[in-house]
Amino acid sequence: MGEKNINVLSDTFDLYMKKGKEAKAKGNFALAKRNFLLASEAMMQMAKLSEGSLKQVRVERARRLVDIAENVGKTPVKATKADDKKNDAAQEEDDDIKKWQAAKIPNISFADVAGLEDVKKAITIKMINPVKYPEKYRLYGKKTGGGVLLYGPPGTGKTMIAKAIANEVGAKFYAVKGSDIVSKWVGDSEKNINSLFEEANKQERAIIFIDEMDSLIGKRGVDTHNDKRVNEFLQQIDGFSGRNPNLLLLGATNRPWDIDSAAMRSGRFSQKIYLPLPDAAARKFMIEKNMKGVPVAKDFDVDKVVEKTQLYSGADIEELCDRAKDEPLLQAIATDKIILVTNEDFDRVLGTFPPSVTQKELEEFENYNNEIDSILKKNKK
Repeated sequence: MGEKNINVLSDTFDLYMKKGKEAKAKGNFALAKRNFLLASEAMMQMAKLSEGSLKQVRVERARRLVDIAENVGKTPVKATKADDKKNDAAQEEDDDIKKWQAAKIPNISFADVAGLEDVKKAITIKMINPVKYPEKYRLYGKKTGGGVLLYGPPGTGKTMIAKAIANEVGAKFYAVKGSDIVSKWVGDSEKNINSLFEEANKQERAIIFIDEMDSLIGKRGVDTHNDKRVNEFLQQIDGFSGRNPNLLLLGATNRPWDIDSAAMRSGRFSQKIYLPLPDAAARKFMIEKNMKGVPVAKDFDVDKVVEKTQLYSGADIEELCDRAKDEPLLQAIATDKIILVTNEDFDRVLGTFPPSVTQKELEEFENYNNEIDSILKKNKK
């Protein structure tokens, strides 16, 4: 019942905030003040139904809205630093949009990604070639646009794949997490989504990479705030899909089954690519890469390590190699001699460092992937 009341109050708050901003933009400051005060009252009622830190956050926001209401339309004269700080906080509340900055083009290529040849091929066809060879895609009437969703266990290289794509097409790289976009303030998540797409659209070529997609666009029908985020996100995807081939959208998640199904349809995240745990060849590549230049025993057998790491992710392999160097390094410091890394060093770490993915979790991904494959095969018939 409490959640239902909060949802109603949330909608009421949004309505008064919208009316307040519209009145302010038109110069009707009396009406703006009235609506901001009503929005503050709705927020305070939400606070009374909340607990812990969320309660305090909502109380503080309600108070700041009173400041906005009292100062709307006023031009402060000779304001003190304290007044400036207060007015800045109120203005931030009125227009709280995150500023997104692109990272440098990553210095990572597909050659740095172990295995996943089928994944690389699919991404090349869907995301890289349309940017590199647009005239060929037009000639063959090949569809472009839409997003790609990478899913799989943690540590399987989803972020590295995203960086490699940005490097291949020379794109500005906006790497964010779903939790970076989701705001504790009502309505700000939608503004953050809008501002992210607007900023990326300014670039000649850009990739938006959103990790933890499940936290951003979960299944609708449970939480009104999530529903609004999903709706805004879908509108943004529909807005750029097919119109800006130089804006690529890449999502990643460890929980694909929690994402709203509307995001998965054709034209949105129309291609879903499973990144499994590394196979034997990929694990060998990773181990050799991580041990390159490290003093190892002549009888060090990398294949034995490969055999013992079947459920280990790429991130696990990297951590395993790093920990295996600890004991030889400490001995080298103590004796001032070069101590070689051996298979025994790996075995010692393996005894205390289990894989981060359990067999049960792996089966969840395999079952989900099989369901996706079955749907694709059925659609082809």
